[in-house]
Amino acid sequence: MSKYELRENELFSLCNKLQAILHNRHIVLLMGDIGSGKTTLVRAFMESQGVQSPVPSPTFNLALCYECPQYSKIYHYDMYAKSLQDMLELGLLDMLDNDGLHFIEWGDWQLQQLLAQNGFNVISIHITPQEQQRIYEVSDEQT
Repeated sequence: MSKYELRENELFSLCNKLQAILHNRHIVLLMGDIGSGKTTLVRAFMESQGVQSPVPSPTFNLALCYECPQYSKIYHYDMYAKSLQDMLELGLLDMLDNDGLHFIEWGDWQLQQLLAQNGFNVISIHITPQEQQRIYEVSDEQT
């Protein structure tokens, strides 16, 4: 596990480190409370990849998709107020099998276990807000 304490304007350093370890078809689970900065991290990563589109929170969508030369596509999911069972019934595993990089907000241990059991490459990032910065704990452990 790697730990970073960063202000919002320092996120590009973390994005560069993520780019070095993330590959096509990786899944990034973003964990943290409301307002912790999950969408902000995805926005910064997209910007670091040259994605020009606005990056809203996908709370009211199943998934948002963006073109990105480095990863073919970047998918952005939000599981807030959606159960894992609901997402599975809506075809989550099939969607995650698409080429591209996948960010899932509100991922949890149960989803991480399920994805690892199904052979997906999973990285989790737990975000904890502090007064002027956030703590980002990045783990690529599969269990």
